[in-house]
Amino acid sequence: MTAVAIGNILKTSMKKIFQLFACGSVLFLLAGCFSARNQVLKNKNFTGDIFAPYSGLKAKITVSDFELKTAGLDAQTGLALKEYFISILESTQRFMIVNPQEVDLIISVGVDEFVPESSGGKSGVAGGGSSRRGFMGGLLGDLPNTANMQLSLRIVNRASSEVISSRNIQSQAAQTLGMKIKTPGDRVFKTGLSEYIGKPMGKVIQDCLTEGARYTAQNVPLEYYKY
Repeated sequence: MTAVAIGNILKTSMKKIFQLFACGSVLFLLAGCFSARNQVLKNKNFTGDIFAPYSGLKAKITVSDFELKTAGLDAQTGLALKEYFISILESTQRFMIVNPQEVDLIISVGVDEFVPESSGGKSGVAGGGSSRRGFMGGLLGDLPNTANMQLSLRIVNRASSEVISSRNIQSQAAQTLGMKIKTPGDRVFKTGLSEYIGKPMGKVIQDCLTEGARYTAQNVPLEYYKY
């Protein structure tokens, strides 16, 4: 075998080895990217009870004024909803609620629906307003009082304005005849939302805001828990 032929064989072999090395490097880098992305996606604080005892690091957040996107909801009720939501967040012991200038995250909440009585109370047809006794009400008797609420919640990085996570939260409850609706008995609820105590809307408010607190705790990335 001539020297030229041996040289060509060595050149071909080296070329194949280089191609294999290059392909392996690319696959390694891609695997690293996918691994890092999966790690970020799974970077949740916890999945258990948000009211379980907790003594670890906290995240600095603030809750912006609730954005009232529906008719029939005044600023005073919006403020009461915000204060009740803050009290639930504080009860988890996982957050420091501070001034907007000092926080890492802003919790933004919009009220998209707020319907204390979608059936018109005891006597109206569905959506019948507040009339005392309609024709169908007389035939059917007392109709259940159904309440509905929907929130749009966003977790926002204050420095970059990036939306880290967002979700719509909805709850509905109906008055069962002869049964009393169980609603929160804490001071914050009694002070600002007393008109909904013992009513379906009280339960709806509690369910929506508690779920909002749970979602917040589960979706604030671990790197923000540092205080």
